[in-house]
Order: sequence, then C-alpha cells, then structure tokens
Amino acid sequence: MNQLAYGHRLLIGDVLAVAAFVVVGQYSHNMTAMANAALRAVEQIAAIGLPFMLLAWLLGAYPAHRPATWAKVGRLLLRSTLAFLYAAPAGLFIRAWLLGQPTVLLAFAGVALLFSAMFVLGWRVIFAVVGVALSKRRPQRWKEPMA
Repeated sequence: MNQLAYGHRLLIGDVLAVAAFVVVGQYSHNMTAMANAALRAVEQIAAIGLPFMLLAWLLGAYPAHRPATWAKVGRLLLRSTLAFLYAAPAGLFIRAWLLGQPTVLLAFAGVALLFSAMFVLGWRVIFAVVGVALSKRRPQRWKEPMA
C-alpha cells in the first residue's frame, strides 16, 4: 500500500465512506430487501459521491503526499469541507432526479447532509490526523551521499 499515493488513498476512502453512508441509510430505512437495492445503492453512491470527488479534486483535496504539518492538515480539511458544502446539496438533487423525485425534502436534506458529513469528513479528519501524528513519531531517515 506504500506505493499508492496519498490522494489515491483519500479517493478510495471517500468512495468507501459514501458507500457506507448509503448502505447504512438503506438499512435504516428497510430498503436492503428491495429487488433493486444493489443497483439503487450504486446509483446513490455515484450521485452523492461524484460531485464531492470532482470538487475535492478541483480544490486540491487529493494531494499526492501526506500533509507533514498541522497547518497543511488544516488546509486539506478546509478544502475537503468546502468541497463537501458545495457538492453535497448537488448530490442530493442528482439523487432525487435519479429516483424520480421532483423535490428534495428539507428534513431529509438536513439529516442526509449531517450524516454524510460524519462519514466523509469524519474519515478524512481521522486519516489526516493519524497520518501527521505517525509522521511526527517516526525518526527522520538521513540519506547518505552516494560515493
């Protein structure tokens, strides 16, 4: 896994976080027994996840390397939050369109935004903080000049 760039790990984690949010939502609303539950889940994961991932990429929230300082972690999390704040409502409207719902209920939108933020931004906070904490604990390796 060390060969995988930091941004790619974030992308994989984002997909898994959105998928977890969708599956938990389907389970809590007793929708997992529906005949088309898997297809519906994939559609919802794409509808909710793709706008976030696109904006996160445009805002630089998929860096190639792990942030080495707390300030860089803060900037990464700020970019992630901005991407989420703009993309999450768009994702809900795309989801409503895919499901043939003419409107997005405000009560649903509020709960969905809160819980999806817990999944997507929560995992990013943990990943970034643990990454910096681990890099601070590791002793620096000095490269010796080649003869």
